Amino acid sequence: MNNNYVTNSAILTVDNLSKAFGGVKAVNNLTFSVSQNNIHAIIGPNGAGKSTLFNLITGVITPDEGKIQLLNQDITSLRPDKIAEQGVSRTFQNIRLFPDMTVFETVLIGTYLFTGGKLLPALFRTKNFRNKERQARERIEEILKFVGLWDMRHEYAAKLSYGSQRRVEIARALATNPRLLLLDEPTAGMNQKETKELMNLFTQVSEQGITILIIAHDMHLVNTLSNQITVINFGEKLVEGPPEVIQNHPAVIEAYMGRAEVNA
Repeated sequence: MNNNYVTNSAILTVDNLSKAFGGVKAVNNLTFSVSQNNIHAIIGPNGAGKSTLFNLITGVITPDEGKIQLLNQDITSLRPDKIAEQGVSRTFQNIRLFPDMTVFETVLIGTYLFTGGKLLPALFRTKNFRNKERQARERIEEILKFVGLWDMRHEYAAKLSYGSQRRVEIARALATNPRLLLLDEPTAGMNQKETKELMNLFTQVSEQGITILIIAHDMHLVNTLSNQITVINFGEKLVEGPPEVIQNHPAVIEAYMGRAEVNA
């Protein structure tokens, strides 16, 4: 699982990024960078532009202005599949699973970038296709064991508990072999035990050399896991820094949360 991307240089650079919908700027002249092998949090109130930012980074929507770079390569205008090929993967705030697919089948989808989707090799099961398929299945076994889902591999993913479904989503994202993993509110709706277990998993993912960019409202999670926090409001960067700076920053306390929440 180890990708060996261990360095303090920037893996992601967002430069003067802007996106408007119907005259309302969801992201406004936003600039920040994410260091490799870090866990970097994006926080802010509902409607601050956090999910729009993720959609811009992953190519779901295109910016009106600005540039996005991955390891100094411009990915601003690339399609989502091409950005995924460059090593960017994500999960969504609302879980997206197919009701008639098992855990193994769901995660196997994530290997599509490496097994390919060409019809003829699949129909005739060429030697190259069979080798790629075997490698993909071996990788899925490794990932499912890593996230604690191997024993559930034959169960329907959509019928699992909420916490296990989140693990399936994360496993599917890991199957793309990402350099940068974007997590959009991954612990939303979870109980304390499930949240703690996922926090431990995120630490283990980071230790594999995968950089994590996470959107979260859970300030205990943010303060515990993050190396760096970027706070945005109305699509603009309000302040940025390590947790010990952000949790006591007057502008953050005033704009988003009570003092008790920040120090939670």
